[in-house]
Amino acid sequence: MRPAELMYGPQFAKKFVTDYLKNDIPNRLIMYRNGWNLDDITLPNPESYLTYEPLALDAWPTIITVVLSTKTFDRRGFANGLDPLYKVVYGMRTYVWVRTEGSEQTTEMRDRLTTVVRSALLDYPCLQRDGAEREAMIDESTVGEEFSDLTLLKGDRVLAGAYIAYDLSIDEVIARQDIADAVVRFDLDIGQNPVATANLGITNFDDTSISIPTD
Repeated sequence: MRPAELMYGPQFAKKFVTDYLKNDIPNRLIMYRNGWNLDDITLPNPESYLTYEPLALDAWPTIITVVLSTKTFDRRGFANGLDPLYKVVYGMRTYVWVRTEGSEQTTEMRDRLTTVVRSALLDYPCLQRDGAEREAMIDESTVGEEFSDLTLLKGDRVLAGAYIAYDLSIDEVIARQDIADAVVRFDLDIGQNPVATANLGITNFDDTSISIPTD
């Protein structure tokens, strides 16, 4: 039996992006703090990276990546000569949620962190999947951003969010399982009815024979 390769699906589309951002964002934030003359208070490290939308947020800032839709399946040929290969395109969103004191401070923190996340996605649209057999790629021409209104919380704390929308394509294979091992020999019995054998035109079997009912 050949080992079966499973399709990735939306769960892995989200995971590829989230794993990449977890590894990339911390060092990228240092570069942007230095370039913008900020500190880790005005441009903080995300506290949480999620692949689902929780009922309530309890860590700030939070980065959430979700799949909104599976857009297209483009047949690309065959992998290993047998298995259908598809380019699957997912409609993605990566949300940025921040909370701090003051409307201006919250707005600036949200805008800055969204820019850093956008930079990460555009800098390496292949998501740096080292050693992966299949390719994931962000279509840079589909990237867009939306920003939320501010939400006043208890005290002077303010909540703000944004999302970056984009299409992510992944090469995915449907492995065709072998039904059974290949048959290399037929063991058949020959009956002794000469008339039936003659009617079938069977000759020169070389130890291979067919059993024919004589009734």
